[in-house]
Amino acid sequence: MKKILYLVLFITSTQLSLAQECKLKGSVADENGIPVTDASVSIFDSKNEGKGFLFTSNVGEFEFKLPCGEKYDIEIEQSGFETHIENVDLTENINKKIKLAKGKEISLKETIVKAQQAIKVKGDTIEFDADSFKVGNEETLEDILKKLPGIEVQNGKVMYKGKPMSQVTVGGREVLGGNEKLLNKNLPSDAVSKIQLNTKFKANPFASSLQEDDEQFSLNIELKDDMKRLAFGNVTLGGDADKHTDAQAKVFYFSEKTDATLINDFNTFGKQVFDQDDYISFFGGYSEFNSEGSIYSLRGNSNNLNLMTKNDAPSMNTYNGAVHFGVEPNKKLKISGFGLLNTNNIRYNSKSERYYNNIETPYTTVDQEQNKSNVLMGMSRLRLDYNPNDKGQIKYRLNFNYLDSENEQLVDSYYNDQKNSFRNVNSEQKNYSLSQTLSYIRKVGRDDNVGLYFRHQYQKDTPDYNVLSTTNPFSSFDLFKNLSQVNNQFNINQDQNFVLNTAQVYGIYNHLLTNTSNLKIKAGTSFSTQDFDNKIYDFKNLMNNNSLISNTDLDYNETFADVTLTKKIGSFQVDAGAGISFFNEKSKYQDGEKLNRSETKFLPHLNLQYKFNNATSVRASYTQNYSYPYTKDFNDSYTIQSYQSIFYGNRNLRQALTHTASLNFSHFNSFTFFNIFANLSYTLQEKSIQTQSVLNRDFIISGNDTIVNNYQFNTLINSGNNQETYSGYFMIGKRFAKWYNARLTGNISTSNYYTITRNIEYENGVVTNDDLKDVNNKSFNQTYNLENSFTFKKKFELKAGVNLNLSKYQSLSEQKFTNWRPYGEAAWSATSKLLVQTDFSYRLQYRDGVEINTAKEWNASARYNIARKTYLTVTGGNLLGNNIIVSNSFTDNYISTTTKNVLGRYFIVSLRYKF
Repeated sequence: MKKILYLVLFITSTQLSLAQECKLKGSVADENGIPVTDASVSIFDSKNEGKGFLFTSNVGEFEFKLPCGEKYDIEIEQSGFETHIENVDLTENINKKIKLAKGKEISLKETIVKAQQAIKVKGDTIEFDADSFKVGNEETLEDILKKLPGIEVQNGKVMYKGKPMSQVTVGGREVLGGNEKLLNKNLPSDAVSKIQLNTKFKANPFASSLQEDDEQFSLNIELKDDMKRLAFGNVTLGGDADKHTDAQAKVFYFSEKTDATLINDFNTFGKQVFDQDDYISFFGGYSEFNSEGSIYSLRGNSNNLNLMTKNDAPSMNTYNGAVHFGVEPNKKLKISGFGLLNTNNIRYNSKSERYYNNIETPYTTVDQEQNKSNVLMGMSRLRLDYNPNDKGQIKYRLNFNYLDSENEQLVDSYYNDQKNSFRNVNSEQKNYSLSQTLSYIRKVGRDDNVGLYFRHQYQKDTPDYNVLSTTNPFSSFDLFKNLSQVNNQFNINQDQNFVLNTAQVYGIYNHLLTNTSNLKIKAGTSFSTQDFDNKIYDFKNLMNNNSLISNTDLDYNETFADVTLTKKIGSFQVDAGAGISFFNEKSKYQDGEKLNRSETKFLPHLNLQYKFNNATSVRASYTQNYSYPYTKDFNDSYTIQSYQSIFYGNRNLRQALTHTASLNFSHFNSFTFFNIFANLSYTLQEKSIQTQSVLNRDFIISGNDTIVNNYQFNTLINSGNNQETYSGYFMIGKRFAKWYNARLTGNISTSNYYTITRNIEYENGVVTNDDLKDVNNKSFNQTYNLENSFTFKKKFELKAGVNLNLSKYQSLSEQKFTNWRPYGEAAWSATSKLLVQTDFSYRLQYRDGVEINTAKEWNASARYNIARKTYLTVTGGNLLGNNIIVSNSFTDNYISTTTKNVLGRYFIVSLRYKF
């Protein structure tokens, strides 16, 4: 922790050392001496450059810290008063008393500054001038977003105050089906003019600020004037003399009433354009209604998806194609559609070593693996927005997603360096999902609005699993002891079918009691049916034991109501409320048993917020909710999870009550470029749903040879011990000078929960040891990242930083991992035509203080503008020729080390034409 403290002290000391500062304080009042609150105060230096901006406090005061010995202009503006401008010579600390003269009543919608500013404040919107943050190495929108103060980009998704954007638009329109990652990684940077961050986004356009449940943000990208009514984009073709190809076509078209986008990207060197997170975000639909309604009934099955997308495999082909259109035939109607097709074909070898050290005689197993993966994904969306008048709005969303994933693994297994067995594992998963949402929102009178919502989701998931092995993987399990053996091989096949059908209807009514108080009522009902079927075959012969055949149905209904009262007192706002839900579940099992459960739950919630000024606020919240199991969790027949794992459900499993409390602090000063966001949260789960595992080790001894089969039974139980989780996040960013920025981020989490683990050892099928333990699992994870950015005359940009990850896991044994990653990135615009870029990182990994892995990575590229719109780029990847990556993990039963071969060194020459 001392090292982390040094990082914080480094930032603080650097700020203090750059210049001696003086305080410029003041109080603002009207002609009668009454404080003027929320007046905008701007500071300009002798060069007419903005040096500070804030709003006066609730007692009319302001304070700046500025370099001493310079002259400044103070400019104060407030609706209903004349603009006040005053010059000060800041040789020492100054405290001004300022009175504003009465002026004409005007509505100040925008902070107006004297010179072109990188950031402007327009009411609830922070507007960034894109050109002010460009250096010359920006290719896409994402490259600009990463340089904006207060903004974070994680895997292509934009975060502000640690929260994702609720909506991302271009020119006020949703493009690319709302997939912001696809937009951020493809929209050319030279087309972007302004980036507008709305800090008070409202899903309900007729709601006031008192009528929103939570703080939401949206992002709008404004294009340059010459890009708003024409087609633009780029085409790229590249590769090498051996096996690599890079082909792209990106076309964007915008006009007053129409917009369209076409994206095609094919590469063979790991440039990932779509991953599992992207598919899951589409699975339930990207919609402003995601936060509405009950969380219980809209449960999907996307957590079981495994797309196996690798961006560093030695052999891979990746294609991504997307098309979007949008049209506004009139001012009342907007229509847009989106379609995407993605394929991944991946091949790589790996080695998995597991060290079982929690028994009397420790041993090691090794799996030498050949991996193949073929993935096909498709998705589409239709969106209709209709505003019949200025008091009503109708929206319709239709999503369809499809997935076909095939994976094959050839494995040679070893026990203590002795070959144990061979197996061929194949899995295929097909998944279909259709979801739709219809809403009608209407303003009623001056103070009321009502929303009616209908949601429907249909999902079908058919994962199949097949294993061909020279040994019986579940040899000590009675139901599998007599598996057929043909040519010294066993063959087990599993077919699953899961169908989910859900419908939900609900309404929301807002009534503004006064200008400072609001009553919100929400009520609705949900219906859900879930069907789960599972069959296991022995060499294509159905295993008819009832314990191996699953046929479980679940009918679920919830009727809910919630009342929230919001009250604002000065700068303080409280949202207090409670909900009541009536649940009914009917389940039917393979053996014919039927269970009917009904219960009523009371769910209070509270949110407190205090705004010191427009830049600084603190928020605290408390909520309760219930986590409900899936149909698969109730099913108590045996299903195969993997070659080494069998799952059986628990029909007596019940919901877990979760208490969540959080505290959030945020400060954002757009003129001093100083921002800090921090969040602390605490989660307590009562009767938490935990895994109970039985680990079986069967030692089969034949002469001098020993074959060991490791597999475990997993089930779910309601733990009698509470599960606790603490987590924290912070981000501190500061621009010390025009050429230097620093940013420190951190994530800290700790959890404490209990699982039940049973270890059973066999020798030739006979039990030799049986050990049952109630295991207390504790984890403590920390991740810190310090990044320094230097920019010199918009010609050279350097980023230098260090990432530190500390993890400690305590279960049956204790493990500590430390990972250091110093890194650097540089971009140099050597001439107006030549851009040179490079990045380097060095990873060091330690386990219990002992170094276990090091890795260096170096990439470089050079881009030359050979003609007005034509660019030639030479890219070198993994220049140090690293061919393997080593990673480590741990569980209750073993320590795992995985070695994977990767792409290695490559060179790509590409030609790009921009139009």
